[in-house]
Amino acid sequence: MTNLKIILLLFLFEGNGLRLPAQDIERFNTFSYNVNEGLLQSTIWDIAFDKNNFCWISFPNGIQKFDGKKFTTVPVQAGLPDDKLSYFFRCSNDELLISHQQGISRYDINNNSFTQMYISDISAKKPAQFIGEDDGIVYIYSANATITGIDCQTYKIVSETKTGFPEYVSNAGYQPKISDNIINHRVTLIINFTLYLWDLKNKKLLRQSAPLPDITPFFLKLKNENEVLYNDLKMNNALRLYNFTTLTERVLPVKGKDDRPIGRCTIFPWQNKIMLSFNNRLYETDSTLQILKTELVNFKNVPVAGSQSITRVKEDNFGNLYLQTVSGGLKKIIRNNYPFKYYSTGKAEDNFVLTILPDKVNNRIFAGTSGNGLLVFDTMQRLVKHIKTLPGQSLPSIINAVVKTAKGSYFLFATGERRIWELSKDLLQLKSIPISTSLPQNKSGISYFANLVFQNDKEAVVQTQNKLFRINFSANMATEHIITNSYTMSGLLFDSSIITHADDELIFLSAGDFNELKRISFKNTGYVRCFAKDKQNVIYVGSNKGIFKIDSNGTILQHLDKKSGLADECIYAMVFDEDGFLWCSTNKGILKINADNSFHQFKKEDGLQENEFNTNAVAKAEDGELFFGGVNGVSSFYSSAIKGFEEKISLIITEIKVNNEAAFTDTAAWRIDKIDLPYNKNSLAFDFIAMANNNPDQYIYQYRMKGVDNEWIQNNSLQTVRYYLPPGNYVFQVFASRSFDTNASAMKEIHIKIHPPFWKTWWFLTGLLFLFITIIAYSINRYNRTRYQRKLRFFETENKMRIERERISRDLHDNIGTYANAVLYNAELLGDENNDGGRRNELIRDLGFASKDIITSLRETVWALKQENYSAEDCLVRIRNFIQLFTRHYPHIKFKVEGDVPKEKILQYNKALHLVRIVQEAVSNATRHADAKNISIFSSAENGHWKLIVIDDGIGFDYKEKKELLKGNGLNNMSQRAVDAGLVFTINSIKGTGSVITIIF
Repeated sequence: MTNLKIILLLFLFEGNGLRLPAQDIERFNTFSYNVNEGLLQSTIWDIAFDKNNFCWISFPNGIQKFDGKKFTTVPVQAGLPDDKLSYFFRCSNDELLISHQQGISRYDINNNSFTQMYISDISAKKPAQFIGEDDGIVYIYSANATITGIDCQTYKIVSETKTGFPEYVSNAGYQPKISDNIINHRVTLIINFTLYLWDLKNKKLLRQSAPLPDITPFFLKLKNENEVLYNDLKMNNALRLYNFTTLTERVLPVKGKDDRPIGRCTIFPWQNKIMLSFNNRLYETDSTLQILKTELVNFKNVPVAGSQSITRVKEDNFGNLYLQTVSGGLKKIIRNNYPFKYYSTGKAEDNFVLTILPDKVNNRIFAGTSGNGLLVFDTMQRLVKHIKTLPGQSLPSIINAVVKTAKGSYFLFATGERRIWELSKDLLQLKSIPISTSLPQNKSGISYFANLVFQNDKEAVVQTQNKLFRINFSANMATEHIITNSYTMSGLLFDSSIITHADDELIFLSAGDFNELKRISFKNTGYVRCFAKDKQNVIYVGSNKGIFKIDSNGTILQHLDKKSGLADECIYAMVFDEDGFLWCSTNKGILKINADNSFHQFKKEDGLQENEFNTNAVAKAEDGELFFGGVNGVSSFYSSAIKGFEEKISLIITEIKVNNEAAFTDTAAWRIDKIDLPYNKNSLAFDFIAMANNNPDQYIYQYRMKGVDNEWIQNNSLQTVRYYLPPGNYVFQVFASRSFDTNASAMKEIHIKIHPPFWKTWWFLTGLLFLFITIIAYSINRYNRTRYQRKLRFFETENKMRIERERISRDLHDNIGTYANAVLYNAELLGDENNDGGRRNELIRDLGFASKDIITSLRETVWALKQENYSAEDCLVRIRNFIQLFTRHYPHIKFKVEGDVPKEKILQYNKALHLVRIVQEAVSNATRHADAKNISIFSSAENGHWKLIVIDDGIGFDYKEKKELLKGNGLNNMSQRAVDAGLVFTINSIKGTGSVITIIF
């Protein structure tokens, strides 16, 4: 028989039945994952766990990583060149290795990256199988029948051994089976229906069996160093054991095994137990592997693997089990479980429970349903009686209240009925009990919501919305009473009163005659659903807006809602346990409220029928067991047995995004504890998850951003947390536990610094402040300087005016004074002249000319002020004109002006005037003081300069002596003018020989 035939035959053996086992059952919280939950496909090749407890899953078409909440596809990348039909192996040093067609890659968990450490022979076209780790060496078995040893520390190849076994390089449908374990360096292989015992340390074959034609290629495990377990196609209720020492085999019968052929089988240790699986069922067995003690089932009492056979079992870092199935995806079994019981028929639509009556004395649990009548279970959760319809009815009944009578029978209340049904003690007979009522027919009858208000040996009172029914056990009769025309759902006996609620009011009724005693305003409840009272007679009101603690006057003592930590405010039913703790059913499971008002939440993942429960569907058995009814059956438990598990929660940041992009590509997100970002990268998103004994969804997550949030924020359903942060320093903190903790201490912190833009940095602001101060100082200085310069200009103007006055004075002295002297001279002559002859007339004429010359001189002064600039030629013309005037006044002196000027020489007006005035003063001095006969002016251009020389043949003088003793205005004015005009001015004079004045510009 070929391997393919064996596989086909075994596939036919995969049963679909979900029969309850014959063994005792142990209920475990089991999760199922397939393509609907994000699995790449339902056919799984291999699974393993890394150090972070992420589950790695290999498929024929890729690799995924599962964090317990989300499946993430791992793409082909540097260091991981292939991703199909890969094998995983976790070394003793926690390194994860991946075997693929092109070799073996190592996963670097710190950087979330890969390194290829071994390159295989590409011609094999098959990944090498991991044999296991032995003495720090990881051994792999390749398609060319070579066993290679790789050091776990250095990842270097330390050995390569050709086994001589048949190769399977070209056989696409076959690969050998390697035993799941190594004992004393020994490993077993199934190759072509033959068992081989190989010594890894000594690198040699020790023994081999004869061909075993019925052996299956799916199960092989060493029992000891010389014996190996396997199964074959002929044994439905037994395993096989082969002894390599004696080369014999024997049968190990398994007591409690069903009659189905063994398609798949696994053996593994778990929690100090030995676990054994056959097909889709998982058992605890004894050390002989021959007795199946307890079967593991899910919370619905169904085999943990459902209908799919188990192919591989792996334990995660926290002791939870992952079951790999043939084609049904993954199954996860939570290690820690609360002892919740579950009562159900198996179909959710048939188990909408409205009322519960535990009668444990008679081993009965009654559950009244909506649309499926009455279900009666025994305390082992088995359905023993089902009354779907009542006598005379064609439709399934809605049973909303069950009351046990003193004689042991049961009264059944059914919605819409105008009678009560009595069920006999033996559950075989039903008879109707009349209801006495004064209500008209259209208002009479049993309403939908119902609850038992109180009961004693003689009577019971049942409320169905706005009506009360008093049942007299001895008379076997019931009376109907309407208490309000408004909508109401529940009531409570308190002392001698019955409390109910309608129209935002609490209604107090007499328990004896149901007469109304008083009404108290009680608003903002969103309708009251249930009541309870504690041993101190404090009343608890369960509503759609949380829980109200009140006194007998309706005064609210405390209000518990979501702000107080409630997971859900819709309170369906409440009951106190033997220790005084309040238990509440909600839309999100069951809450336990402690004395300090802290909460503990239990959900369907913990073993409850569902998260949603029903109004007033609660009961407490005489032994303290609590029962809650919901949309999919009944959950029961002893509150004293519901204790917290010690668990070390590892909280991991799985992803950090900045501006919707992955923040880090070279470092894993869970390694990040500091983040520095610029101001324009301040949109942050965080994903995180808790790894521990329970499923991530079973934890309550809290987070806060210190610097933004003042209190912890509850994160439901592991939603991505997002923040938009302004520049500053922050600390992102995360916490996870089974209950909300207002005083939680962060399990994970990330310090975040958002740098401000440069214009908001301290150095920029400091610089800006410095600049501002500098500007203010500059402005003040500029203002003061402006004022100073204004004053300075004023003083300069004053000085210039003074200088101008002096200049004008000099001009008047040099020019007008000259002419005035001429006038004075002629006037003296005229005074000495006594006759009226021609001489007198000539003098008078000269006086006229002198007066005209004075006017002319004034005009020349005005001339100098008319233009900004003058040429050297203009200046020389003015000098010639001046000399012509002197010629008329001093006919006895010979005047001469000769020479040229630089053609492009330009003089500013005041310099031009200074130059002309110096020449005039020189000529005037020569005429008045030197007694000169000849006065000559020579002009020439030399090397871009203009040179003027004034020469006279007068008596001469000592220049220094004259300047010091006389301090005459003429000489000083000439020197000052030369300085002001920037001229080179020299005087050479010798007594008796005349004077030479040189001017260079």
